[in-house]
Amino acid sequence: MAAGVIILSLAIWSWRDVRLRLRPDPEAQIQPDKQYTVIYWDFDRPVGGEGCYRTELQQKIDEFEQLHPNIAIEPRMFSWAESEQVAAAIQRRQDLPQVLSLGSLDLDLDCSLFVPADYVSAKEKENYLPLVQDSFQLQCGAALWPRFWSPQLYLASVDLLQAAGVSCSRLQAEGIGWEDLLRIGEQLASLPGQPSVLAGLDFRGLLLSLAPRQLDQPSAGLNAWPAQAEDLATVRLQQLQADKLLPVNIDPHKYSGLDEFFTGQAAFLAPAEPWLVRMVWERQKRIEHGFLTGAVKGPQKVALIPPKTTSVAGLPARLEGLVVIKEHRAADEIRAAAEWARYLSRAGDLAAKLDFLPVYGPSSQAWAAKWELGAETMLLELCLHNLRLPPYLRHD
Repeated sequence: MAAGVIILSLAIWSWRDVRLRLRPDPEAQIQPDKQYTVIYWDFDRPVGGEGCYRTELQQKIDEFEQLHPNIAIEPRMFSWAESEQVAAAIQRRQDLPQVLSLGSLDLDLDCSLFVPADYVSAKEKENYLPLVQDSFQLQCGAALWPRFWSPQLYLASVDLLQAAGVSCSRLQAEGIGWEDLLRIGEQLASLPGQPSVLAGLDFRGLLLSLAPRQLDQPSAGLNAWPAQAEDLATVRLQQLQADKLLPVNIDPHKYSGLDEFFTGQAAFLAPAEPWLVRMVWERQKRIEHGFLTGAVKGPQKVALIPPKTTSVAGLPARLEGLVVIKEHRAADEIRAAAEWARYLSRAGDLAAKLDFLPVYGPSSQAWAAKWELGAETMLLELCLHNLRLPPYLRHD
């Protein structure tokens, strides 16, 4: 008899485990008389100025817990160097969090752990930017709550362009394309020292900034780079070198154009995400205060310039998001975790503090109030573009 009870108990427990692994119910409700704890894993990040990410995140936690008094958020922060350990812990399915910030990491995770894409309803996706509408689903079919995005732009040396008679404000309004680079390069050639028109963070970045973005088959959301993008970028690079608008001695394995840009030998640095503006500012301050002795001060003023965007041109952009883990969680517990993921994904003010752009349209005003790097109008207009490219060229 006792053995039968044990077997029956094990069967019930086994069925409970199977039930919790089944597809979660998106209609489940948070129980008002139940206390929930949501374990949240994230990666520590630099914050502009004197800020601290842990402090900024705690502020969002406090706001959320005021709105949901029966949900407590317990954050655990990791360094980027610990990303492999984080992935390994999740693969072992030990002490799993309920919400995980993927950052920009390409982690090889078991997507059966996460709630599926159809957990996020069409209504919940309303008011998110067109650029991220495709991003609510990972390639494996799991749901993703987009959190931040960052376009890949050009960083311009304003002083150098003004010396060549080029209007930065016009470039910010109209964007820059291949023909513009040729024209500006010719104008720069008349200056002392014949500065180059463009420098890349590395060789891959240099090619990306020269690659065509006219899409073969435009679709809303993420698109593939044009099939011949890398080949044509290489041809354009060679043309700029032949016209003496770029250095000819570029080693693809060792190249970095940072020194060219900071010594006034290049007008643009690419690809440039908005955080690069702050890096330039802070570098100048360290030099002024004597912390970088012997370093070249570089351009006194910089500006972000977008690539030209058209109805068939993609915008290279990096995206970060959040996933909700359903393993061993009841439906209402999953709903509590999803509420936190949704709240965090819509925090435009936190995106601004981290030098990212918001993904949720109604948070744009809060984002603009906290943004410190300038060019708000241009960046918010980019938020309306709906054709996104991966932040790298296809590389076989």
